[in-house]
Parts: sequence; C-alpha cells; structure tokens
Amino acid sequence: MKKTIKVETKKKCWSLVEDITYATVPSWYGSTYRGMKCSICMPKVRESGVRYPLLVWFCGGAFKVMDKDVWWPQWMEFAREGCVVASVEYRTSNEAVFPAALTDAKAAIRYLKSNAEAYGIDADKVFVAGESAGGALASLVGVTGDSYNTGEYLTCDSRVRGVIDFYGLVDMTGPVAGGTQNMTFGANEQFIGVEGDGEALKREASAVCHISADTPPFLIFHGDKDDLLPAAQSDLLYEKLCEAGVRADYYILEQEGHGADAFYQKEILDIVRAFMDSVSEKES
Repeated sequence: MKKTIKVETKKKCWSLVEDITYATVPSWYGSTYRGMKCSICMPKVRESGVRYPLLVWFCGGAFKVMDKDVWWPQWMEFAREGCVVASVEYRTSNEAVFPAALTDAKAAIRYLKSNAEAYGIDADKVFVAGESAGGALASLVGVTGDSYNTGEYLTCDSRVRGVIDFYGLVDMTGPVAGGTQNMTFGANEQFIGVEGDGEALKREASAVCHISADTPPFLIFHGDKDDLLPAAQSDLLYEKLCEAGVRADYYILEQEGHGADAFYQKEILDIVRAFMDSVSEKES
C-alpha cells in the first residue's frame, strides 16, 4: 500500500543527553578525582530566545545508593510537555558525608544556570524535586538559599523558585515516629558523619531547621501507609512552612506506601506542573 498523508506536528521532539559532567570532586580516598554527571531531557532544537522552566531531579536510595537515570520513564513525558528536566548524580554516604551531597546539588544548579542558553533553560524558573533521600536533598537545596556553594560557576546563584518533595526525610534530629520497621537513623547518621557535634550536624542536615520567611514554595507528597518514612515527617515540614508564612501545598495519598507507583501517575505530574506554573506566574 502506498499513501500520502498530512501529519499535524503537535509536539516537538526532545533529546535525552546523558552523562554531562557538571563538576569534578575528590575520589578514591582523596587521591584522585571523578566527574559528577547529570542527564538532561531538553528540546532537540533550541530556538533562539525560547526558554523553558527547569526541574532538577534527585533519585533516592537511603543516601547509600542512587541512579540518576532510573526515573526517566516517569519524567520523559513531563519534559515533552514543555519543561527541561535534569536528573543529577550526587555523592552518597559511602563516598563523602554531609554536606557533600548538598554541595553537589548546588553545583549542578549553578552549572545548569550557567549553561542556560545551551540547554534552553529559563534560569529564573528553576525548581528542584526528589524522592525519599532525594526529597531530603531537594528540600535542603530549597531551604538553604544561596549557601553551601563550592567549586565552579560561582557567579551564578543556587537559589530555586520552588521545591517538590516526594516523601523526603526532613527532620534528622530524632527517631522516625510511627515507623513499623523501627527505623533508627543508621543510614542517615552515615550520611551526616560522626565527626564533631552530632546533634548540631543533625540539625544542620534537617530541612525543617532552616525554614524562614525567605524559603521558596513547597509541594509535598506522602503516603498515609508509608511504614519506612511515616507521613509525620511531611506533617512537620508542612507545619513549619505554614508557621513561617511560606506557601505549602501538601497531598496525602490514601493507602499508599513508600515509593508507590501512585506518586508518578499523570494526575500527580499534572499537579507538579500546575504548581510550577503558578509559582512562576506569581513571582515573575
């Protein structure tokens, strides 16, 4: 069969560019160095003057493991609706303790802002998001403003317009109340490290301890059946944000546990995009 058809182009094509080096950090007991990587989903053709909001994503893994590319099936369609998405590698607790992961996250944001033209990014519309340990990291990025900056691209700031936190750990100062798995803080103490004042470090690594009137808006998701990291964490985050007069949108997913598929359905991703749009419009 031979047939001529006319196809309407409703969506532009986007490219996934993998393993971009955004920073170089010490490795192998401080004797060598390695590049920190990110992958970016962006318009295949970047038109002059056309810019898109940026969502920077952090994978979870109890601060012990992470894979910057494992979540791409969930974020690909989100990107194609008109948002550059960058999934960022950060150092885990077996490589370096806090604040290494936070300084990595900040370095990635500065790199992406510095290269906004190349990637089609609107540097004034940068948001961070993450799940579990990645949610903890995204929250810390948001509440710490333009601090914890080391390395390159220091002419750019690391502030973000908003934070999307999927069931993240935001208070490391005590045991997780309500966890049926009797979660202590072993993984998190490895993330923080054992040197110095342990209590002071726990507070420093807890997003709820940095909230102020200058904190950007938050969008929070948590399941009411999360036995690994109970919703009490997000309850506290929401409470502290409200006390500071910061916009906080909090969605509790009924009958859902930690990392459930329900968090990545189109309904949720539509909420994420609507949040980004409303924050961008209000603060433009």
